[in-house]
Amino acid sequence: MSFSPERTRDAIRSAAPGRFLLWLLSLVYSGAIEVRRRLYAAGMLPSSRLPVPVICFGNISAGGTGKTSTVIAAARELKQLGFKPAILLRGYGRKAPPRKLVLLDGPGEYDAAECGDEAVIIHNALKDLSIPVSVSADRAAAGRAAVEKLGCDILLMDDGFQHFALKRDRDIVIVNAAAPFHKDAPLPLGNLRERKAGLARAHMVIISHCERSTAAGLEELHAEIKKINPRAVVAESMHVPEHFIDARRRLPVPLATVKGKAASVISAIGDPDSFERNLRELGAGLEGIWRYPDHHRFTVEEIKALAAASGDRPVITTYKDFSRFPPSWETILRGPLYILSVRITFLCDGYRLMMDQLIPPGTSS
Repeated sequence: MSFSPERTRDAIRSAAPGRFLLWLLSLVYSGAIEVRRRLYAAGMLPSSRLPVPVICFGNISAGGTGKTSTVIAAARELKQLGFKPAILLRGYGRKAPPRKLVLLDGPGEYDAAECGDEAVIIHNALKDLSIPVSVSADRAAAGRAAVEKLGCDILLMDDGFQHFALKRDRDIVIVNAAAPFHKDAPLPLGNLRERKAGLARAHMVIISHCERSTAAGLEELHAEIKKINPRAVVAESMHVPEHFIDARRRLPVPLATVKGKAASVISAIGDPDSFERNLRELGAGLEGIWRYPDHHRFTVEEIKALAAASGDRPVITTYKDFSRFPPSWETILRGPLYILSVRITFLCDGYRLMMDQLIPPGTSS
């Protein structure tokens, strides 16, 4: 199994000296993030404004919150309302230079090594609606390209809550109900990207994975959000499995396909626990669990090891992970490869609340 930053951190903080060291590093890290934010707020570092609305979707913590599913759902809704949205991505984990601009537009196939795995996932999910994805570490340049070259009239910035070089009209932050941010600490001691007080900048907070929390846990989370940011609009959502995709046949198969069957699972995502829990609840017997660091790009040798351990039994993964499989996976794996497809569902009036944030006053389709 490959190197895991999470396991290394857990080993360090298992003893008092290690916890103290990580606490000191967390103070330095969170202090640096706050200084950087203040420099942007004071105008000492430049921040660009684009001619169309920019809606930012972000996290206050590292790890999986369901942000990508939320961005995809928001883009679909805007398109159906007559807008021309585009998604702005940094392109984390790609091999191309960070500031290289890549526009994913049209029905073509794109290389995850060139533009990043998340860009490929979002493009594949939205290409039927001709919603482009613009990739660059320079989000302002990515946004200008979408506006000037493709005529887009609203931009959704994915994972940009701590990206201050591009001004936005709304900040929507997703927090994971199964990993409450207020019980966590800044990196590297915990998983917070900044101090929890940063949530005060959000216009809206979406609590995701509510299906993984209790009523008391959600009530506590609402109270914490209100204490930090009483003006924020708060909505709740769940992530619900809808079907599997048979990766060989490129066709959907029912969730019951894995019920009562032994399977292997492979992932390199921020929240593998939720993914594996979903599979167990669907009745799959997970006899082999392969976890890698978030955004890990799988090698041929790793897939061969997976194949040797799995034999003919099914292997289950996520959309995000499948985009990072080596092209030769079909000749290596003997059994079926299933991709779990999950949809976001808002609770109560959460959908309306999000749409109110997506369309700032004065914006028309």
